[in-house]
Amino acid sequence: MEMSLNTELARKLEGDLLEGNKELMQVWNEVDQKSELKVLELENIVAVYGGPDCPINEAVGLGMYGPVQEEFIEAIEEFYGSNNDDTEIRVCPLAHKSLVEFTQKRGYVLSGFSYRWVLNLESWTSPVMVPDSRVRPAMPQDEDHWSKAVASGFADQDNISQTADLTLEHAFFRMKSSIPFIAEEKGKVVAGGVLALSDDVASLFATSTLPSYRGRGIQTGLLDSRLQYAKDHGARIATIETDPGSASQRNVERVGFRLAYVTAELVKHRR
Repeated sequence: MEMSLNTELARKLEGDLLEGNKELMQVWNEVDQKSELKVLELENIVAVYGGPDCPINEAVGLGMYGPVQEEFIEAIEEFYGSNNDDTEIRVCPLAHKSLVEFTQKRGYVLSGFSYRWVLNLESWTSPVMVPDSRVRPAMPQDEDHWSKAVASGFADQDNISQTADLTLEHAFFRMKSSIPFIAEEKGKVVAGGVLALSDDVASLFATSTLPSYRGRGIQTGLLDSRLQYAKDHGARIATIETDPGSASQRNVERVGFRLAYVTAELVKHRR
């Protein structure tokens, strides 16, 4: 299968993220009855708000299927403004050029970048000689340990506070399309990650390792195990997102991913 970067591939990858966010929203509100993950759905666009510190507060899909309608950007800004938050828009470089025009005119500024990677699973062979015996698909009874380990890794702590909010991690674990993977050393859960299968696309995300267990090849094991599982279950494309220049970037390159494009995050600060 040809894997050239074009609008069709970008729509597939961004559309997979959009559908994943919609699925996550449904599960989030089942996990946490006290707070509600709010959503605004427009034509091929989803904007999410889960509280002031929620890491998925952003609008996805703008400009992916043609010129941007300014009234959609206005509606998104109203949505975040009604929640007393800044407006953040994810911008794929293959989005319609009108998105740049409108965001410039409306005062958006650049807040960061992320790398979107792809892997052709049809031609992929694992570079790992022996599967990592520490890694396995998680069982339902692993949910609490998995959630704590993943949250701890993201917080850069070995032991996260007992009062930490793990709503996002529990929601990731319970998503209908999710197959969580877990890594253990001597009976201790030290890392975790998610594989989500949708049609022929395998998305890898929420990969996290406890700080004191980094540098032991665990993330590579988690990547390889999920990719092999995805290939065995009919996925043709794998995708993952990393921060530029991160250890995660180096790990995904080692197992065969290649850069598809760089995504920009634009923000309009509320006044």
